[in-house]
Amino acid sequence: MRLSGVVPPLVTPFLPDGSVDHAAFEANLASLAAADLAGFLVLGSNGEAAALDEGEKLDLVAAARRAAPGRFLLAGAGTESTRGTIALVRKVADLGADAVLILTPHFYRGRMSEEALRRHFTAIADASPVSVYLYSVPAFTGLGAPYWDAHARGAIFGLTRATGPADIVRAALEAVCYQTRDLLEAMAADGAQPPRTLRVDGGMVANDWVLQCLADTLDCAVERPEVSETTALGAASLAGLKSGFYAGLDGVAATWRSSGRFEPKLGAEERARRYAGWLDAVARVRSGD
Repeated sequence: MRLSGVVPPLVTPFLPDGSVDHAAFEANLASLAAADLAGFLVLGSNGEAAALDEGEKLDLVAAARRAAPGRFLLAGAGTESTRGTIALVRKVADLGADAVLILTPHFYRGRMSEEALRRHFTAIADASPVSVYLYSVPAFTGLGAPYWDAHARGAIFGLTRATGPADIVRAALEAVCYQTRDLLEAMAADGAQPPRTLRVDGGMVANDWVLQCLADTLDCAVERPEVSETTALGAASLAGLKSGFYAGLDGVAATWRSSGRFEPKLGAEERARRYAGWLDAVARVRSGD
């Protein structure tokens, strides 16, 4: 089965007591079903599936199928085990799902060898009555954008007898900043204008040192938001758009507030020297494929 067209993820609304608001879910579906969409993804990437028991998951899949009988329906069916995933895959398929989305096992990463992953995915594919799509949550799978080298391996360069835990932690944090610059450099090579200010989010933004390092590495200002958990805020914003609390995306954007701004302080020569060292390190771990 070839997946094509727009297949948006459906938000699962909740009542104040934590139970699923089925009426709101079906109202959202009815509204979306009027649009020219290829289908829907239920129990997908908005993060709510972990808060649902199996019965609630199945109820939502059934509701989605009733609301859009002729549309492609992709249902999240990943669990912590191969056996549990197969059981859930079969149940959502019985309810009318056209395909399922499953997770890469990631809890016991040390045991997730290539052979273990092959056995897991093969068992699910063989047992599934519908097409299976993977939603990858890898531990370390080489270098991503802009290098795309899956066979690259991690390394720490420049170790001496004086190197301690603090140096290794600093190197790991600096690597995040250098990887961010890698991406911006790739965007610039494709014609994008360099940002005057970069807005960041996530747990790492609580670290002032990291944000100053990022500003120095990128040679641009970095701003931290008042609400750093953008995943949760995004889900709330989607609900606000649907309920009419926000008139549009501009209304959502207007709520953004800065809780800190970091200006670059590093000289151009030192910035270039450090980034050149990073590029040299990357070249050393590349596979050459």
